[in-house]
Amino acid sequence: MRIFLNTACNYGSGRSRLNKITDELSRRIGSFDVEEITSPDTIVTQLQKAYNEGVREFVAAGGDGTVNLILNGIIRAGLDGRKITLGAIGLGSSNDYHKPFRQKNMVMCTPVKLDFRDAVLCDVLKIGYLDPDGSRKVRFCLCNASIGVTAEANAFFNLKTQWMKVLQRISVEVAIATAALRTIVAFRNLPCVVTVNDKAKEEVLLTNMGVIKNPHFTGSLCYDADILPNDGKMGLYMCLNHSLLERIAVFIALYRHRFNQRPKTRCEAAVTVGVKSNNIFPLEMDGEVVETSEVDFSVIPRKVRCCV
Repeated sequence: MRIFLNTACNYGSGRSRLNKITDELSRRIGSFDVEEITSPDTIVTQLQKAYNEGVREFVAAGGDGTVNLILNGIIRAGLDGRKITLGAIGLGSSNDYHKPFRQKNMVMCTPVKLDFRDAVLCDVLKIGYLDPDGSRKVRFCLCNASIGVTAEANAFFNLKTQWMKVLQRISVEVAIATAALRTIVAFRNLPCVVTVNDKAKEEVLLTNMGVIKNPHFTGSLCYDADILPNDGKMGLYMCLNHSLLERIAVFIALYRHRFNQRPKTRCEAAVTVGVKSNNIFPLEMDGEVVETSEVDFSVIPRKVRCCV
């Protein structure tokens, strides 16, 4: 097993956080190697080299963005995700990939997914989007993606302004709530065209769209969804043309895990989803944010074997 460590996660505390649990990890899972991720651009080479050395158990040690980086590196490297297993150690601020937290998967208050014997083949979200420079790009996700309020709040959270850094050090939940509420107040509904499962195009004013394989996102927020990691579908959750008060109400409902059947929302299972707008908008993928005006979501069934 090889642990790929993101030392920059959680304000550069990745190494110290991992060191605190190294002895306990060794007692639980035996010996392992640790390799620092040198940069997002070199991860493909690092993974290819490890695979050629016989490594078949890869562990992403960092936040949700680190899991996403390793996943995309595996696919870009052309490695067969069914012959390797992806594990994770949650050293980030939110660690949504590990939710819901289970006591058996905690190592000294750090969430882990390291049960390689019971790993399962999981679906992967494939996201193709138009870059503002006109090029087409593709990314992959294990958890979820979003457009609208959630994406803009993530973008603001990731800015790491001085006062946001202070809030995050005090409490990640407080920082997330602050970013969310600030975005909710300032947000303007996005005019766009949505296509679901290749049906007729629909013009909507989009407040938020969640495309999910894991209902947990952004701290304690959660859809009341029954989504399996390998059912070949994605959950589609949309808020349409919400006023400020309606946006606040949905925010509270998501904290209570009670989203379904709210007014001016849609919840359904989907295989493909397309969104196109005349405006540039943020697109969030497992916590990482880019800008686009056109995006297509699809599901690749049972693409990568993952610890659960």
